[in-house]
Amino acid sequence: MRNFILGIVVAFVLAFVGVFFYFDLGLAPVATADKPMPMEAYFAKKALHARISRETPKRDVSGFTTADLVTGANVYQADCAFCHGLPNGTKSAAANGMFPAPPQLFTPDGMVTDDPAGLTYWKVKNGIRLTGMPGFRASLSEQQMWDVAALLARADKLPPEATSALKPAVVDPPDPPAANPSASSPAVTAPEWKDARQISPAELAKKLSGPAAGRPVVLQVGFKVLYEGGHVPGAIFAGPASTAEGAARLKTEAGKIARDKEVVIYCGCCPWEKCPNVHPAYDELRKMGFSRLVVLLIPQDFAHDWIGAGFPVQRGR
Repeated sequence: MRNFILGIVVAFVLAFVGVFFYFDLGLAPVATADKPMPMEAYFAKKALHARISRETPKRDVSGFTTADLVTGANVYQADCAFCHGLPNGTKSAAANGMFPAPPQLFTPDGMVTDDPAGLTYWKVKNGIRLTGMPGFRASLSEQQMWDVAALLARADKLPPEATSALKPAVVDPPDPPAANPSASSPAVTAPEWKDARQISPAELAKKLSGPAAGRPVVLQVGFKVLYEGGHVPGAIFAGPASTAEGAARLKTEAGKIARDKEVVIYCGCCPWEKCPNVHPAYDELRKMGFSRLVVLLIPQDFAHDWIGAGFPVQRGR
Protein backbone atom coordinates (compact mmCIF):
# COMPACT_ATOMS: atom_id res chain seq x y z
CA MET A 1 0.00 0.00 0.00
CA ARG A 2 2.83 2.34 0.89
CA ASN A 3 4.51 1.72 -2.49
CA PHE A 4 1.21 2.30 -4.25
CA ILE A 5 0.72 5.69 -2.62
CA LEU A 6 4.34 6.59 -3.29
CA GLY A 7 3.84 5.66 -6.94
CA ILE A 8 0.83 7.98 -7.20
CA VAL A 9 2.77 10.85 -5.63
CA VAL A 10 5.73 10.31 -7.98
CA ALA A 11 3.36 10.17 -10.97
CA PHE A 12 1.79 13.49 -10.00
CA VAL A 13 5.21 15.10 -9.48
CA LEU A 14 6.46 13.86 -12.85
CA ALA A 15 3.28 15.04 -14.55
CA PHE A 16 3.66 18.49 -12.98
CA VAL A 17 7.32 18.70 -14.01
CA GLY A 18 6.44 17.57 -17.53
CA VAL A 19 3.72 20.20 -17.90
CA PHE A 20 6.02 22.89 -16.46
CA PHE A 21 8.77 22.19 -18.97
CA TYR A 22 6.22 21.86 -21.78
CA PHE A 23 5.33 25.51 -21.25
CA ASP A 24 8.72 26.74 -20.05
CA LEU A 25 10.52 25.43 -23.15
CA GLY A 26 8.05 27.09 -25.49
CA LEU A 27 6.54 23.84 -26.73
CA ALA A 28 2.95 24.86 -26.02
CA PRO A 29 1.01 26.24 -29.02
CA VAL A 30 0.63 29.99 -28.59
CA ALA A 31 0.51 31.29 -32.19
CA THR A 32 -2.88 31.47 -33.88
CA ALA A 33 -1.66 29.12 -36.64
CA ASP A 34 -0.53 26.43 -34.17
CA LYS A 35 -2.52 23.26 -33.72
CA PRO A 36 -4.48 23.24 -30.45
CA MET A 37 -3.26 21.25 -27.47
CA PRO A 38 -4.80 17.82 -26.90
CA MET A 39 -8.37 18.27 -25.61
CA GLU A 40 -7.90 22.08 -25.54
CA ALA A 41 -11.18 22.69 -27.35
CA TYR A 42 -13.02 20.20 -25.15
CA PHE A 43 -11.95 21.74 -21.85
CA ALA A 44 -12.35 25.32 -23.08
CA LYS A 45 -15.91 24.65 -24.27
CA LYS A 46 -16.71 22.68 -21.12
CA ALA A 47 -15.68 25.57 -18.87
CA LEU A 48 -17.39 28.19 -21.04
CA HIS A 49 -20.69 26.31 -21.27
CA ALA A 50 -20.73 25.62 -17.54
CA ARG A 51 -20.17 29.29 -16.71
CA ILE A 52 -22.67 30.59 -19.26
CA SER A 53 -25.39 28.12 -18.29
CA ARG A 54 -25.08 29.33 -14.70
CA GLU A 55 -25.07 33.08 -15.44
CA THR A 56 -27.09 33.59 -18.65
CA PRO A 57 -29.97 36.00 -17.96
CA LYS A 58 -33.40 35.34 -19.40
CA ARG A 59 -35.12 38.10 -21.34
CA ASP A 60 -37.65 38.12 -24.16
CA VAL A 61 -36.33 40.46 -26.87
CA SER A 62 -39.14 39.85 -29.35
CA GLY A 63 -40.73 43.14 -28.31
CA PHE A 64 -37.68 45.24 -29.11
CA THR A 65 -38.65 47.99 -31.56
CA THR A 66 -37.11 48.89 -34.89
CA ALA A 67 -35.42 51.83 -33.16
CA ASP A 68 -33.83 49.40 -30.66
CA LEU A 69 -32.57 47.23 -33.52
CA VAL A 70 -31.13 50.24 -35.34
CA THR A 71 -29.31 51.22 -32.14
CA GLY A 72 -28.00 47.67 -31.89
CA ALA A 73 -26.91 47.82 -35.54
CA ASN A 74 -24.98 51.05 -34.96
CA VAL A 75 -23.22 49.55 -31.93
CA TYR A 76 -22.47 46.37 -33.88
CA GLN A 77 -21.13 48.37 -36.83
CA ALA A 78 -18.77 50.30 -34.54
CA ASP A 79 -17.60 47.54 -32.19
CA CYS A 80 -18.31 44.10 -33.65
CA ALA A 81 -18.31 44.14 -37.45
CA PHE A 82 -14.53 44.28 -37.72
CA CYS A 83 -14.28 40.70 -36.42
CA HIS A 84 -17.76 39.27 -36.94
CA GLY A 85 -18.60 40.71 -40.35
CA LEU A 86 -21.58 42.42 -41.99
CA PRO A 87 -24.43 41.13 -44.16
CA ASN A 88 -23.06 40.21 -47.61
CA GLY A 89 -19.61 41.37 -46.49
CA THR A 90 -16.24 39.69 -46.71
CA LYS A 91 -14.25 38.38 -43.76
CA SER A 92 -11.63 40.86 -42.57
CA ALA A 93 -7.91 40.10 -42.69
CA ALA A 94 -7.78 40.23 -38.89
CA ALA A 95 -10.64 37.72 -38.55
CA ASN A 96 -8.80 35.37 -40.92
CA GLY A 97 -5.78 35.48 -38.63
CA MET A 98 -7.55 34.86 -35.32
CA PHE A 99 -7.73 31.64 -33.30
CA PRO A 100 -10.32 30.50 -32.68
CA ALA A 101 -11.91 32.03 -35.78
CA PRO A 102 -14.64 34.54 -34.85
CA PRO A 103 -18.06 33.45 -36.17
CA GLN A 104 -19.39 35.56 -39.04
CA LEU A 105 -22.72 36.42 -37.49
CA PHE A 106 -24.62 37.23 -40.68
CA THR A 107 -23.75 34.05 -42.56
CA PRO A 108 -25.89 30.88 -42.46
CA ASP A 109 -23.20 28.97 -40.56
CA GLY A 110 -22.41 31.76 -38.13
CA MET A 111 -25.83 33.14 -37.17
CA VAL A 112 -26.92 32.81 -33.55
CA THR A 113 -30.64 33.24 -34.20
CA ASP A 114 -31.35 29.93 -32.45
CA ASP A 115 -29.44 30.91 -29.30
CA PRO A 116 -31.23 32.55 -26.38
CA ALA A 117 -30.70 36.30 -26.49
CA GLY A 118 -29.31 36.14 -22.96
CA LEU A 119 -26.48 33.94 -24.19
CA THR A 120 -25.42 36.54 -26.75
CA TYR A 121 -25.81 39.29 -24.16
CA TRP A 122 -23.49 37.41 -21.76
CA LYS A 123 -20.80 37.10 -24.42
CA VAL A 124 -21.06 40.78 -25.35
CA LYS A 125 -20.86 41.83 -21.73
CA ASN A 126 -18.15 39.50 -20.46
CA GLY A 127 -16.13 38.52 -23.52
CA ILE A 128 -14.37 35.17 -23.77
CA ARG A 129 -10.85 34.81 -22.45
CA LEU A 130 -8.05 33.88 -24.89
CA THR A 131 -10.26 34.18 -27.97
CA GLY A 132 -9.84 37.85 -28.89
CA MET A 133 -13.47 38.51 -27.88
CA PRO A 134 -13.44 41.49 -25.48
CA GLY A 135 -16.05 42.24 -22.85
CA PHE A 136 -17.96 45.49 -23.30
CA ARG A 137 -19.37 45.89 -19.78
CA ALA A 138 -17.23 49.00 -19.24
CA SER A 139 -17.91 50.69 -22.58
CA LEU A 140 -21.54 49.88 -23.42
CA SER A 141 -24.71 50.39 -21.43
CA GLU A 142 -26.98 47.50 -20.43
CA GLN A 143 -29.52 48.61 -23.02
CA GLN A 144 -26.93 48.80 -25.79
CA MET A 145 -25.77 45.25 -25.05
CA TRP A 146 -29.34 43.98 -25.10
CA ASP A 147 -29.97 45.88 -28.36
CA VAL A 148 -27.04 44.01 -29.96
CA ALA A 149 -28.36 40.71 -28.59
CA ALA A 150 -31.82 41.46 -30.02
CA LEU A 151 -30.27 42.40 -33.37
CA LEU A 152 -28.40 39.11 -33.66
CA ALA A 153 -31.43 37.13 -32.51
CA ARG A 154 -33.19 38.45 -35.63
CA ALA A 155 -30.21 38.48 -37.97
CA ASP A 156 -32.15 36.56 -40.64
CA LYS A 157 -35.22 38.81 -40.59
CA LEU A 158 -34.19 42.36 -39.80
CA PRO A 159 -36.28 45.40 -40.74
CA PRO A 160 -34.89 47.50 -43.64
CA GLU A 161 -33.83 50.28 -41.27
CA ALA A 162 -31.54 47.97 -39.31
CA THR A 163 -30.19 46.36 -42.48
CA SER A 164 -29.37 49.81 -43.85
CA ALA A 165 -27.39 50.65 -40.71
CA LEU A 166 -25.32 47.52 -41.30
CA LYS A 167 -24.16 48.43 -44.79
CA PRO A 168 -20.37 48.57 -45.20
CA ALA A 169 -18.89 52.05 -45.22
CA VAL A 170 -18.18 53.38 -48.68
CA VAL A 171 -14.56 54.42 -49.17
CA ASP A 172 -13.53 56.59 -52.09
CA PRO A 173 -11.20 54.87 -54.56
CA PRO A 174 -7.56 55.92 -54.41
CA ASP A 175 -6.47 58.83 -56.58
CA PRO A 176 -4.58 57.90 -59.76
CA PRO A 177 -0.79 58.36 -59.62
CA ALA A 178 0.66 61.65 -60.79
CA ALA A 179 1.80 61.84 -64.39
CA ASN A 180 5.41 62.64 -63.51
CA PRO A 181 6.06 61.56 -59.92
CA SER A 182 9.42 62.49 -58.47
CA ALA A 183 10.99 59.43 -56.95
CA SER A 184 13.51 61.53 -55.08
CA SER A 185 11.02 63.94 -53.50
CA PRO A 186 9.57 63.03 -50.10
CA ALA A 187 5.84 63.14 -49.53
CA VAL A 188 4.55 66.52 -48.43
CA THR A 189 1.52 67.62 -46.48
CA ALA A 190 -1.21 68.37 -48.98
CA PRO A 191 -5.02 68.13 -49.14
CA GLU A 192 -4.88 65.14 -51.52
CA TRP A 193 -5.29 61.81 -49.73
CA LYS A 194 -2.41 60.02 -51.43
CA ASP A 195 -0.07 62.93 -50.68
CA ALA A 196 -0.53 62.48 -46.95
CA ARG A 197 2.70 62.88 -45.00
CA GLN A 198 3.63 59.60 -43.32
CA ILE A 199 5.57 58.61 -40.24
CA SER A 200 7.01 55.19 -39.48
CA PRO A 201 6.28 53.36 -36.20
CA ALA A 202 9.92 53.78 -35.15
CA GLU A 203 9.86 57.53 -35.79
CA LEU A 204 6.60 57.97 -33.89
CA ALA A 205 7.83 55.92 -30.93
CA LYS A 206 10.96 58.09 -30.80
CA LYS A 207 8.93 61.30 -30.87
CA LEU A 208 6.61 60.11 -28.12
CA SER A 209 9.58 59.28 -25.89
CA GLY A 210 11.10 62.71 -26.41
CA PRO A 211 10.36 66.11 -24.81
CA ALA A 212 6.66 66.76 -24.18
CA ALA A 213 6.69 69.93 -26.29
CA GLY A 214 7.68 67.95 -29.36
CA ARG A 215 5.21 65.11 -29.01
CA PRO A 216 2.36 64.97 -31.52
CA VAL A 217 -1.25 64.28 -30.66
CA VAL A 218 -2.15 60.74 -31.74
CA LEU A 219 -5.71 59.91 -32.79
CA GLN A 220 -6.83 56.30 -33.17
CA VAL A 221 -9.57 56.66 -35.78
CA GLY A 222 -10.37 52.93 -36.06
CA PHE A 223 -12.52 50.42 -34.27
CA LYS A 224 -12.97 50.51 -30.51
CA VAL A 225 -12.15 46.83 -30.11
CA LEU A 226 -8.70 47.52 -31.60
CA TYR A 227 -8.19 50.54 -29.36
CA GLU A 228 -9.10 48.67 -26.19
CA GLY A 229 -7.01 45.67 -27.21
CA GLY A 230 -3.90 47.81 -27.50
CA HIS A 231 -3.03 51.27 -28.81
CA VAL A 232 -0.21 53.77 -29.10
CA PRO A 233 0.42 55.14 -25.58
CA GLY A 234 -1.52 58.35 -25.07
CA ALA A 235 -3.57 57.92 -28.23
CA ILE A 236 -7.10 59.32 -28.16
CA PHE A 237 -9.95 57.16 -29.42
CA ALA A 238 -11.70 59.10 -32.19
CA GLY A 239 -13.44 56.60 -34.42
CA PRO A 240 -14.35 54.60 -36.28
CA ALA A 241 -14.26 57.41 -38.83
CA SER A 242 -16.11 55.31 -41.41
CA THR A 243 -19.35 55.53 -39.39
CA ALA A 244 -21.52 58.55 -38.63
CA GLU A 245 -21.08 58.08 -34.88
CA GLY A 246 -17.32 57.76 -35.25
CA ALA A 247 -17.07 60.79 -37.53
CA ALA A 248 -18.92 62.84 -34.93
CA ARG A 249 -16.55 61.58 -32.22
CA LEU A 250 -13.59 62.54 -34.42
CA LYS A 251 -14.89 66.09 -34.83
CA THR A 252 -15.45 66.40 -31.09
CA GLU A 253 -11.96 65.22 -30.16
CA ALA A 254 -10.29 67.18 -32.95
CA GLY A 255 -12.12 70.31 -31.85
CA LYS A 256 -10.05 70.28 -28.65
CA ILE A 257 -6.73 70.40 -30.56
CA ALA A 258 -4.93 73.47 -31.90
CA ARG A 259 -5.00 73.50 -35.70
CA ASP A 260 -1.22 74.02 -35.94
CA LYS A 261 -0.43 71.06 -33.68
CA GLU A 262 1.12 67.98 -35.29
CA VAL A 263 -1.54 65.25 -35.36
CA VAL A 264 -0.85 61.61 -36.20
CA ILE A 265 -3.78 59.40 -37.19
CA TYR A 266 -4.00 55.64 -37.51
CA CYS A 267 -6.45 52.75 -37.38
CA GLY A 268 -4.42 49.54 -37.57
CA CYS A 269 -7.04 47.13 -38.92
CA CYS A 270 -5.20 46.61 -42.20
CA PRO A 271 -2.67 48.32 -44.54
CA TRP A 272 -3.18 52.06 -44.14
CA GLU A 273 -3.90 52.76 -47.82
CA LYS A 274 -6.78 50.23 -47.77
CA CYS A 275 -8.17 51.26 -44.40
CA PRO A 276 -11.87 52.28 -44.35
CA ASN A 277 -11.22 54.69 -41.47
CA VAL A 278 -7.97 56.54 -42.15
CA HIS A 279 -9.07 58.07 -45.46
CA PRO A 280 -12.30 59.70 -44.21
CA ALA A 281 -10.54 60.81 -41.01
CA TYR A 282 -7.75 62.44 -43.01
CA ASP A 283 -10.22 64.25 -45.27
CA GLU A 284 -12.29 65.49 -42.33
CA LEU A 285 -9.28 66.80 -40.41
CA ARG A 286 -8.01 68.58 -43.51
CA LYS A 287 -11.38 70.28 -43.83
CA MET A 288 -11.10 71.35 -40.19
CA GLY A 289 -7.85 73.15 -40.99
CA PHE A 290 -5.15 70.93 -39.50
CA SER A 291 -1.92 71.90 -41.24
CA ARG A 292 0.44 69.30 -39.73
CA LEU A 293 -1.50 66.13 -40.33
CA VAL A 294 0.45 62.85 -40.51
CA VAL A 295 -0.58 59.25 -41.18
CA LEU A 296 1.12 56.42 -39.27
CA LEU A 297 2.60 54.08 -41.86
CA ILE A 298 1.18 50.61 -41.17
CA PRO A 299 2.08 48.22 -44.01
CA GLN A 300 0.16 45.25 -42.54
CA ASP A 301 -1.75 45.94 -39.30
CA PHE A 302 -1.17 47.39 -35.84
CA ALA A 303 -0.60 44.01 -34.19
CA HIS A 304 2.20 43.17 -36.62
CA ASP A 305 3.78 46.57 -37.30
CA TRP A 306 3.58 48.11 -33.82
CA ILE A 307 2.96 45.49 -31.13
CA GLY A 308 4.95 42.79 -32.92
CA ALA A 309 7.83 45.21 -33.44
CA GLY A 310 8.12 45.72 -29.68
CA PHE A 311 6.96 49.32 -29.43
CA PRO A 312 5.19 50.45 -26.20
CA VAL A 313 1.50 49.59 -25.95
CA GLN A 314 -1.27 50.92 -23.75
CA ARG A 315 -4.33 48.74 -23.23
CA GLY A 316 -7.88 49.48 -22.19
CA ARG A 317 -9.91 52.62 -22.51
